[in-house]
Amino acid sequence: MLCACATATPTGSTASTAAKSPQEAEILATVDTFLLAIGNHDDEALEEVLITEGVSWIQTIKPGEEGKVQPYTNEGMLEPDPDADPFIERYWNPTVTVRGGLAQVWAPYELRDNGEQVHCGIDAFDLVHLDGAWRVASILSTMEPDACAKLMPPSPAAMRPRDGWKETRNE
Repeated sequence: MLCACATATPTGSTASTAAKSPQEAEILATVDTFLLAIGNHDDEALEEVLITEGVSWIQTIKPGEEGKVQPYTNEGMLEPDPDADPFIERYWNPTVTVRGGLAQVWAPYELRDNGEQVHCGIDAFDLVHLDGAWRVASILSTMEPDACAKLMPPSPAAMRPRDGWKETRNE
């Protein structure tokens, strides 16, 4: 497998968040757009980067307890929620692998809501190149409320995307 990688480490200590190639930059820009769209509840932007026919999976992990892996449809991400509150989800140290029109991005992340850290975890994005653009086909995600100290990078400057959030800045 061809790998254009920024190595991910559990502690986020030394690896880079910068793209290593123009192709990797496009892939990470798609992930950035997805996270901004989902966090800001921007369905129009989400439709541009999400393949609605996909299924994504999420698991809550706490010390000594692994929750059941739960599926959710990508189409469900576009269902209106009048009570939705904007949130920030940023990642760092992405590992990007690419082969042809398929790509994967694996990265630790932090989710914040109303300025407070809610949880951290790992996001794994599967992307496909369709009609000249990268699109998110599925997401595998852990939600680990007790893992932030272990996963966080040494500085928020390592996190992306940096700008475009409706929620308070993730400092």
